[in-house]
Amino acid sequence: MGNRISHPPPLTADTALFLDFDGTLVDIARTPEDIRVAEDLGHLLGSVSDALHGALAVISGRPIDAVDRFLGGAVRAVAGVHGATRRDARGMTHGAPADATALKDYRPILESFAHHHTGILLEDKTISIAVHFREAPELAEESRQIVADCAAASQGRLEFLEGKMVAELKPARITKAGALSAYMNEAPFQGRRPVFAGDDITDEAGFSAVAKVGGYGVIVGERTPTAATARLASVADLHQWLKVFCAAGAA
Repeated sequence: MGNRISHPPPLTADTALFLDFDGTLVDIARTPEDIRVAEDLGHLLGSVSDALHGALAVISGRPIDAVDRFLGGAVRAVAGVHGATRRDARGMTHGAPADATALKDYRPILESFAHHHTGILLEDKTISIAVHFREAPELAEESRQIVADCAAASQGRLEFLEGKMVAELKPARITKAGALSAYMNEAPFQGRRPVFAGDDITDEAGFSAVAKVGGYGVIVGERTPTAATARLASVADLHQWLKVFCAAGAA
């Protein structure tokens, strides 16, 4: 993980831009449904996409339909559930090789855990299950452990993924980096310099992936250590960075 962190350089028209959603485009809220989306965010992302000739994608832990709902369908290319499903710039949807049936033995375990522990919120994404403990931080270690135990019992079919106040049980070998690489092999992303902005541990694979091919990662917030080589202090700063790019293109 690199230690040299600076403000990201201005975006350029030859960039392939990849953005996380929660904690990057919107501030993290008490529950996934409590987020507040800036009124102009959809318009801003549409303007960025136009300036990049469509080379903009959102890569999120949320399902694609949830991202669409919050952004009003402003972004065509969206990868959901950490890359388990992916819609390309043409609007075609692709599924990564993931076995959703692998969750069936562990769903009742996690449902029971949430039912018996006040403050635990279970987010069932069909392909993965997230255990949110933001409202019960004293249960953080217990939440992580039960998800880790389920992953270990799956004999390699599932894995434990840790995020901000959340522990997720997801298909093995599905990462945001995989979705990013798939986009980079397609128009209009192919041949461009990749830039990935995110805020969480789940985004580190993406930071590493873009660095390997001449791009760079942007960490949003104060989390360390990180493989990102640039930092923006907040979601608002990320929006401003995008607005500066749009304004420069219109000048």
